[in-house]
Amino acid sequence: MIHVPTAEMATEGEARIGFFFLNQEFLPDTYQYEGEKFNTTNHFLAITPFPWIEIAYVCTILKGIDNDGHVGHNKKDRYFHLKVRPLKEGKWWPAIAIGTQDPGSKVNESYAEGKYPVNDYFQNYYIAASKHVMYRRNEFGFHLTYRYFTSDFNAKWRGIAAGITYRPSFARNLRATIEYTGDDINIGADCLLWKHLFLQATLQNGKHFTGGLCFKLNLLGKTHPD
Repeated sequence: MIHVPTAEMATEGEARIGFFFLNQEFLPDTYQYEGEKFNTTNHFLAITPFPWIEIAYVCTILKGIDNDGHVGHNKKDRYFHLKVRPLKEGKWWPAIAIGTQDPGSKVNESYAEGKYPVNDYFQNYYIAASKHVMYRRNEFGFHLTYRYFTSDFNAKWRGIAAGITYRPSFARNLRATIEYTGDDINIGADCLLWKHLFLQATLQNGKHFTGGLCFKLNLLGKTHPD
């Protein structure tokens, strides 16, 4: 979806490389420079080597001071995202997936002392369920997720999150999304052009824009079923 992970998986063999603009309201509250939040970008590389596992590397840009004393978006926060789907979606049951972002490392607890961590901004673990229903060739997706963020500064996103996706019969390459993150409500739309170019535009709480694009290529020559 947008901010909330789901149990959906890309087609086996699919690789993705992308770039997104991230509004400051989309980010953890500790994404600050001199006490102020800032807009930024990220880029990522992801692959689905098997139909039940996805692996991604994400790099988010931070604002700070470089070695020459220049202020700008010149620092990076890097992490891996792993998702495993032990149960594939069936006619009467949802797909179930478990996953994590930035696993293994320990969150810097200095936030409670008024300081900000140097990493682990996004560390969380989740379990998600997704079920799709067809109605007159329109596809509706229902998604329910429980997330546990290890840091208190992301506590607003701990707990239950959910969303609905809609893919119309007249344009199978389009999808609309609405989701509840545990703290706010996001809406968005995405589109796949020429089978390879994925575009997404979203509004957090209906007013803060976040969006981007990615290039998809299936290394095994497979296509996603409609």
